[in-house]
Amino acid sequence: MSYEHRRDWGRGRGGDGGSGSGGPSAGGPGGRGGRGRHPSHLKGREIGLWYARKQGQKSRDTDRQQRIVCTQPRRISAISVAERVAAERAEACGSGKSTGYQIRLQSRLPRKQGSILYCTTGIVLQWLQSDKHLSSISHVVLDEIHERNLQSDVLMSIIKDLLNIRLDLKVILMSATLNAEKFSEYFDHCPMIHIPGFTFPVVEYLLEDVIEKLRYSPENTERRPRWKRGFLQGHVSRPDKEEKEEIYRERWPEYLRQLRGRYSASTIDALEMMDDDKVDLDLIAALIRHIVLEEEDGAILVFLPGWDNISTLHDLLMSQVMFKSDRFIIIPLHSLMPTVNQTQVFKKTPPGVRKIVIATNIAETSITIDDVVFVIDGGKIKETHFDTQNNISTMAAEWVSKANAKQRKGRAGRVQPGHCYHLYNGLRASLLDDYQLPEILRTPLEELCLQIKILKLGGIAYFLSKLMDPPSRDAVMLAINHLMELNALDRQEELTPLGVHLARLPVEPHIGKMILFGALFCCLDPVLTIAASLSFKDPFVIPLGKEKVADARRKELSKNTKSDHLTVVNAFTGWEETRRRGFRTEKDYCWEYFLSSNTLQMLHNMKGQFAEHLLAAGFVSSRDPKDPKSNTNSDNEKLLKAVICAGLYPKVAKIRPSFSKKRKMVKVCTKTDGSVNIHPKSVNVEETEFHYNWLVYHLKMRTSSIYLYDCTEVSPYCLLFFGGDISIQKDKDQDTIAVDEWIVFQSPARIAHLVKVTMFSNNNVHGRLSNTDPWEFLDLLLLCPYGFITQGDSG
Repeated sequence: MSYEHRRDWGRGRGGDGGSGSGGPSAGGPGGRGGRGRHPSHLKGREIGLWYARKQGQKSRDTDRQQRIVCTQPRRISAISVAERVAAERAEACGSGKSTGYQIRLQSRLPRKQGSILYCTTGIVLQWLQSDKHLSSISHVVLDEIHERNLQSDVLMSIIKDLLNIRLDLKVILMSATLNAEKFSEYFDHCPMIHIPGFTFPVVEYLLEDVIEKLRYSPENTERRPRWKRGFLQGHVSRPDKEEKEEIYRERWPEYLRQLRGRYSASTIDALEMMDDDKVDLDLIAALIRHIVLEEEDGAILVFLPGWDNISTLHDLLMSQVMFKSDRFIIIPLHSLMPTVNQTQVFKKTPPGVRKIVIATNIAETSITIDDVVFVIDGGKIKETHFDTQNNISTMAAEWVSKANAKQRKGRAGRVQPGHCYHLYNGLRASLLDDYQLPEILRTPLEELCLQIKILKLGGIAYFLSKLMDPPSRDAVMLAINHLMELNALDRQEELTPLGVHLARLPVEPHIGKMILFGALFCCLDPVLTIAASLSFKDPFVIPLGKEKVADARRKELSKNTKSDHLTVVNAFTGWEETRRRGFRTEKDYCWEYFLSSNTLQMLHNMKGQFAEHLLAAGFVSSRDPKDPKSNTNSDNEKLLKAVICAGLYPKVAKIRPSFSKKRKMVKVCTKTDGSVNIHPKSVNVEETEFHYNWLVYHLKMRTSSIYLYDCTEVSPYCLLFFGGDISIQKDKDQDTIAVDEWIVFQSPARIAHLVKVTMFSNNNVHGRLSNTDPWEFLDLLLLCPYGFITQGDSG
C-alpha cells in the first residue's frame, strides 16, 4: 500500500468492518471468537471437515469419534479460550467433558474421544517423543500461526511431513492476519477459507492527524535532519532495514510537500522535530487527556514497547490532578507487575469511571478487553535478535509490522464503533514490514537442535532447511558447535548420552547441565530453584512508585551472597517457610518482599517436573526435590556457586576496580566485548567489595549498552575445575594457570601441580556423565578437590 493511500486512510475514514485475511484453511477478522468457535464447529460437524493436505489426496472417512487439538502460542490463551468454549457449550471445562486444556504443569483434560483440547505448541512437541504419528488425534488446529514463533514453525514442518503418512489427519492453520498465500504454498497449495465476521467500524488516525487535532508541539525544538535519525536504534545491522531507511530518507522531502496545504504549518514543523527513535510519551499523555475531555465514554488501551515506557507514562498521568480522581482506573499490564493488579483489566468499570490500560504487545492477541473503544498504538515493539557474528542477543524497540498494527486496531470496536491512533506518519506506515521476522531467524538454536535429534527428525541442518523460513547456515553451525563443546553432540552430530539427558530436560542445554551437576553434587533443591527461575522468570515484581524499596528488599534477600541466583533461592526458601504457616503469612511475606506468589508456585511445580526427569534418568532416587539424599550439600554456598559456574561456563566476566571520583563502583569486562555493565536490577550492580575477581552470568543482552543479567561471584577454583582447557606456565616460585587462554591466575608451583593432578575439567565430567548408569559417576567425586571449591581463596 502506498503512503498516499495510507494518508487518506489516516484522515479518519471508517475501517472495513469485515476485513481480515483468512488462514490457509480457516481464518477471519481478529477478536471475533474464531479461535474458539472454529474447532468447536469442527466437533459439531456444523461446517464440515477442513483440511490442509497434499492437493489431490482424498480424506478417508472414518467412523471413530473426533479428537481435536488446537494449539495456542501462550499459556493464557489456551486457558481462556478453553474456558470460554466450555461455557458456550454449557459445561465445565475439563472434568471428562468435551472441552479442556493442557499447558506445562497444568491441565483440565476432556474425555479422550469426541473432544477439543486447547494446548500450547510445546505440549504437542512433547507428545511426538512418544507418538511420532499423533495416532490418537483426528484434527490439529494451529492457531495464531502468523506469530511465527519457533515452536510453531517446527511443528508446521513436522505436521507437513506427517501428512504423507497420516492420510486421515486434518490440519487447519488459523489466524486473523495471516499471509495466507505463503502458508498455502508451503502446504502444497492447500485450499484457503476466509470466514468473515462482524466488527464495528474503527476510525484510524496517523501521527499527522493526531498532531493536527491536538495542536501539539514537541518540547525538544531541535530540528534534526531526517537522515541523521536511525530507522532502528541499537539494533544489529540488517540490509533490509538499511534499505528501507534509505527509501525513507529519499521520500521524506516529497512526503512533506504533499502534506503542505492539507495540514497546518505548525503540524509540518512538529513532524520535522519529532524524534523517531523514541516513543513520545508527552504526546500520548496529551492524547489521553483529549480523549477523556472531548470523546465519548469507553476504555483506552495504550500499546508501548516496554516497562520503562509504561512506568514513565503512568507517572506522567498520575502527576496530573484529574487522573488522581476515582473517575479513572489506570492499569499497567506487564509481566513485571503483580498479577493481582492485572486482574482489574477484565472487570467492567462502574458508570462514570474510565479504564486506561497501558500494555505491551501481550494485549494484541493473548487477552481480550471487551470494553476498549480507543486504542493508542505507540508504533514500537520490543524484539530480541541474536547476532551470530558476535554471539550476543540484542533487544531494541523496533517499528511494528503491518500485521501488528492491524491486530492493535482490532482491539477497538468490539462493542461499539472505535478509534485507533497510530503514532507514526504515513510515510513510515507505508514502509512497515508486512509481518515480524520469524523467531527462528532471530534466536539461538541449541535447544531446538537437541529437540530435532531426540525426535529423530534427521540431520539438524537438513531438517531446518525444510522450515518455511530456514535459519542461516552460520546460526545453525554456531549452535551445533556449541553443543559439541558441551559434549551433547559427537562429531557425527549424534546425541551423546549426556546429550540425551539434556534433550529430555525441558530447559536450554546450559541450564540442563546445571541441573545434572546439582543432582551429582547433592545440592539438588536450590539448584532446581535456580534452574526453574532461569527457564521461566524470577519471582520479583515491581509495583509502580516503589522501585527503590523493591530493590532494597531484593538486596536484603541476597544475604551478601553477591549472587542473583542465590537471592532467588533465599526468596523461594522464605516463601516455603511462610507458606507452611498459613495463607496470611505467605501473603504478607510476598507483599513485604515484592514477590509473585503465582510465579513462586510455578517455580515449585517446575522443580517437581525436573525431579521427575532426573528420577526417570536414574540421577536421583526420589521425585521429591527436597529428598535428604539429594541435598546433603544444599547449605554449602561455595559448592552451589561452583555448580552454577559448571552450568553457565563460558559465560564469564572479570571484575576490575574503578577509581572514579564520582561514584565508587567496579568495572566488568568479558573476553569478546570488553567493558560491559551489570544490569540495574542485579543485587551486584552497586556492589563494590567482591571477594573474587570473577562473575558468571546467564544472559548477555545489548540494549542501550551491553548488560549482564543474573550474575554470581565465583572463586578461581570454580573456574579451574569447572571451566575450559587449562594451561600452566612455570616460573621459579610462581606458576601461571590459564583457563581457555584468558582467565589467568598466579599460583604457587605446588598448587598448580595439584590442580593438574586432580583436574576436574569439563571433559572429565562429561566423560563420566555420559555413562549409562549415572551412579558410576560418583567415584569421581572422591577425586574432586572438594576443599579447594568449598574453602576458596582470593582471586
